[in-house]
Amino acid sequence: MSSLFTRIRQGELPGHIIWDDDHCFAILTLKPIREGHMLVIPREEVDHWYDMDAVLNAHVFGVARLLSQTMKHLFPCEKVGMMIAGLEVRHAHLHLIPITAIADLDFSLAQDRDDALQAETAFTLRSALRDAGFTSVPAESVR
Repeated sequence: MSSLFTRIRQGELPGHIIWDDDHCFAILTLKPIREGHMLVIPREEVDHWYDMDAVLNAHVFGVARLLSQTMKHLFPCEKVGMMIAGLEVRHAHLHLIPITAIADLDFSLAQDRDDALQAETAFTLRSALRDAGFTSVPAESVR
Protein backbone atom coordinates (compact mmCIF):
# COMPACT_ATOMS: atom_id res chain seq x y z
CA MET A 1 0.00 0.00 0.00
CA SER A 2 1.23 3.49 -0.85
CA SER A 3 2.32 5.79 1.95
CA LEU A 4 0.35 8.87 2.95
CA PHE A 5 2.96 11.02 1.18
CA THR A 6 2.78 9.06 -2.07
CA ARG A 7 -1.00 9.29 -1.98
CA ILE A 8 -0.75 13.09 -1.63
CA ARG A 9 1.71 13.31 -4.55
CA GLN A 10 -0.57 11.14 -6.70
CA GLY A 11 -3.60 13.31 -5.92
CA GLU A 12 -5.47 10.68 -3.89
CA LEU A 13 -5.30 12.94 -0.82
CA PRO A 14 -5.20 16.74 -0.71
CA GLY A 15 -1.91 18.48 -0.09
CA HIS A 16 0.01 21.63 -0.93
CA ILE A 17 2.78 20.45 -3.22
CA ILE A 18 5.68 22.87 -3.53
CA TRP A 19 8.17 20.81 -5.56
CA ASP A 20 7.88 17.69 -7.71
CA ASP A 21 10.65 16.18 -9.82
CA ASP A 22 11.61 12.68 -10.94
CA HIS A 23 13.26 11.80 -7.62
CA CYS A 24 11.54 13.73 -4.83
CA PHE A 25 8.76 16.13 -3.93
CA ALA A 26 8.04 18.66 -1.19
CA ILE A 27 4.76 19.44 0.55
CA LEU A 28 3.62 21.74 3.30
CA THR A 29 3.07 19.71 6.43
CA LEU A 30 -0.51 19.39 7.71
CA LYS A 31 0.47 20.59 11.19
CA PRO A 32 3.25 23.14 10.86
CA ILE A 33 5.43 24.26 13.72
CA ARG A 34 5.85 27.61 11.95
CA GLU A 35 4.66 29.07 8.66
CA GLY A 36 6.52 27.49 5.75
CA HIS A 37 7.22 24.18 7.53
CA MET A 38 7.54 21.66 4.72
CA LEU A 39 8.64 18.10 4.08
CA VAL A 40 11.06 16.96 1.37
CA ILE A 41 10.29 13.37 0.45
CA PRO A 42 11.91 10.89 -1.94
CA ARG A 43 9.49 9.34 -4.42
CA GLU A 44 10.95 5.96 -3.55
CA GLU A 45 9.24 4.70 -0.41
CA VAL A 46 12.14 3.98 1.92
CA ASP A 47 11.68 3.87 5.68
CA HIS A 48 14.91 5.56 6.82
CA TRP A 49 16.74 8.47 5.20
CA TYR A 50 19.97 6.49 5.34
CA ASP A 51 18.37 3.72 3.24
CA MET A 52 18.36 6.02 0.20
CA ASP A 53 21.20 5.27 -2.19
CA ALA A 54 23.93 7.90 -2.38
CA VAL A 55 22.59 9.52 -5.57
CA LEU A 56 19.03 9.83 -4.24
CA ASN A 57 20.29 11.03 -0.86
CA ALA A 58 22.37 13.76 -2.52
CA HIS A 59 19.42 14.82 -4.67
CA VAL A 60 16.95 15.00 -1.76
CA PHE A 61 19.38 16.99 0.38
CA GLY A 62 20.19 19.23 -2.59
CA VAL A 63 16.50 20.03 -3.08
CA ALA A 64 16.20 20.64 0.67
CA ARG A 65 19.09 23.09 0.38
CA LEU A 66 17.52 25.18 -2.38
CA LEU A 67 14.09 25.13 -0.72
CA SER A 68 15.70 26.27 2.54
CA GLN A 69 17.43 29.16 0.78
CA THR A 70 14.08 30.24 -0.66
CA MET A 71 12.35 29.89 2.71
CA LYS A 72 15.05 31.97 4.43
CA HIS A 73 14.20 34.90 2.14
CA LEU A 74 10.43 34.57 2.51
CA PHE A 75 9.84 33.97 6.20
CA PRO A 76 11.10 35.82 9.25
CA CYS A 77 13.76 33.53 10.70
CA GLU A 78 17.40 33.34 11.59
CA LYS A 79 17.89 29.97 9.90
CA VAL A 80 15.95 27.15 8.33
CA GLY A 81 16.29 24.13 10.57
CA MET A 82 16.12 20.54 9.39
CA MET A 83 14.87 17.56 11.34
CA ILE A 84 14.59 13.92 10.43
CA ALA A 85 12.34 11.89 12.69
CA GLY A 86 10.33 9.49 10.56
CA LEU A 87 8.27 7.90 13.29
CA GLU A 88 4.86 9.20 12.28
CA VAL A 89 5.01 8.13 8.60
CA ARG A 90 7.28 5.25 7.56
CA HIS A 91 8.43 7.01 4.38
CA ALA A 92 11.69 8.96 4.69
CA HIS A 93 11.22 12.74 4.84
CA LEU A 94 13.11 15.84 5.89
CA HIS A 95 11.36 18.57 7.89
CA LEU A 96 12.40 22.11 6.90
CA ILE A 97 11.31 24.72 9.44
CA PRO A 98 12.04 28.47 9.59
CA ILE A 99 13.51 29.02 13.08
CA THR A 100 14.82 31.81 15.29
CA ALA A 101 15.76 29.57 18.24
CA ILE A 102 16.48 25.90 18.85
CA ALA A 103 13.21 25.73 20.80
CA ASP A 104 11.40 26.25 17.47
CA LEU A 105 12.28 22.66 16.55
CA ASP A 106 9.74 21.26 19.00
CA PHE A 107 6.99 19.11 17.50
CA SER A 108 4.74 19.90 20.48
CA LEU A 109 4.39 23.38 18.88
CA ALA A 110 2.78 21.89 15.73
CA GLN A 111 -0.77 23.12 15.14
CA ASP A 112 -3.46 22.78 12.54
CA ARG A 113 -3.32 25.76 10.18
CA ASP A 114 -6.20 27.15 8.20
CA ASP A 115 -6.12 25.74 4.67
CA ALA A 116 -6.56 29.19 3.12
CA LEU A 117 -3.40 30.34 4.94
CA GLN A 118 -1.58 27.21 3.81
CA ALA A 119 -2.66 27.93 0.22
CA GLU A 120 -1.24 31.46 0.50
CA THR A 121 2.06 30.09 1.85
CA ALA A 122 2.22 27.51 -0.94
CA PHE A 123 1.52 30.17 -3.56
CA THR A 124 4.26 32.41 -2.15
CA LEU A 125 6.82 29.60 -2.10
CA ARG A 126 5.97 28.30 -5.54
CA SER A 127 5.99 31.79 -7.07
CA ALA A 128 9.43 32.52 -5.61
CA LEU A 129 10.79 29.22 -6.91
CA ARG A 130 9.33 29.82 -10.38
CA ASP A 131 10.71 33.38 -10.41
CA ALA A 132 14.13 31.89 -9.60
CA GLY A 133 13.84 29.74 -12.73
CA PHE A 134 13.07 26.35 -11.22
CA THR A 135 10.89 24.14 -13.38
CA SER A 136 10.06 21.41 -10.83
CA VAL A 137 7.29 23.53 -9.34
CA PRO A 138 3.81 22.11 -10.02
CA ALA A 139 1.21 24.29 -11.69
CA GLU A 140 -1.32 23.91 -8.89
CA SER A 141 -0.90 23.84 -5.16
CA VAL A 142 -3.50 21.30 -4.06
CA ARG A 143 -3.84 18.02 -5.86
